[in-house]
Amino acid sequence: MSTSTFSASSTPKTIAITGGLGNLGTKLCYHLLATTTHKIILLEHPSYISETKAAALQRNPSVTIIPIDLGQPSSIKILEVLKDVDAVVHFSAVNPYPNATWSESAQSMDHTFMIFQAAVMHRVRRVIFASSNHVMGGYKDDPLFGPSSITPSSDPRVGTIPLDPKTLAISGDAMGYAAAKLAGERLAMTLASVYGDTTSFVVLRIGWCQPGENLPSTLSAAGSPPEFLMEGDGEAGAQEQSEGDKKDEVWFKQMWLSNRDFLSYFQKALELTIPTNDTTEGAAGVHANVRKGFLLLNAMSANSGAKWNLEETQKWLGVISSDDSFQ
Repeated sequence: MSTSTFSASSTPKTIAITGGLGNLGTKLCYHLLATTTHKIILLEHPSYISETKAAALQRNPSVTIIPIDLGQPSSIKILEVLKDVDAVVHFSAVNPYPNATWSESAQSMDHTFMIFQAAVMHRVRRVIFASSNHVMGGYKDDPLFGPSSITPSSDPRVGTIPLDPKTLAISGDAMGYAAAKLAGERLAMTLASVYGDTTSFVVLRIGWCQPGENLPSTLSAAGSPPEFLMEGDGEAGAQEQSEGDKKDEVWFKQMWLSNRDFLSYFQKALELTIPTNDTTEGAAGVHANVRKGFLLLNAMSANSGAKWNLEETQKWLGVISSDDSFQ
């Protein structure tokens, strides 16, 4: 069986991370610097390059920061840097939260289409795409689906609609946000079907990994940090929690992704071997999660009672989560 491998050898490699100065990008960057000899290229929109954060990162000679707007056609020229890159990790989104408008989501699709196209053009060996649990958010209130029932090959149900109308007004329904992620998943699968022998794709439907310490105690029914909520009822946080919010808070805690699991999943996604022959075609219908040069996995922590099935995650990444937001 032919395979695509990004080996875990001691040879230094070059990793490009889009959204490189964001929450997830910086966490992964510092982790790779601490655990590997890889060179790191951080691709970030000029408007989101903090001088303080950039200065701290660039104290390490292995880090390069490149300003780029992936929504502009001219960025394809800047992306010639990928000629010397072994892997791309794609986090960039115009608005990475459930309240993303359809306009913001369309622009996020542009980012994804641009970086995937450039990666294939320059024969980057591995692309890792941070998709989202919100692609499957429509299962939230379906009683027919219990613990461990949502697999990577389950039919998508985009959007996560809060039960409480007040919470919906400030947090959004994740429809546009999730649609952009699903579009990225399908493009990755399509490109892999043609170019998977040279450029393979790993898609991780990540859970909620908050900025900073990312403690379970700060998860809420809103599904976003307070500073990213839309304008709504300013007193909502001080009011007694509604029954809808109580139910939704359980859902969001069950999609928690700890910092430790996040870093383990993404490092293993860089290193694993993916089949490049198309023996899996039709194995799980239109949403088969293992195909030529393509792998799609759930990426949450092992939260008690969660609907997310992590068997494929454990099988392919070799990571067995021991983190649980309820313990």
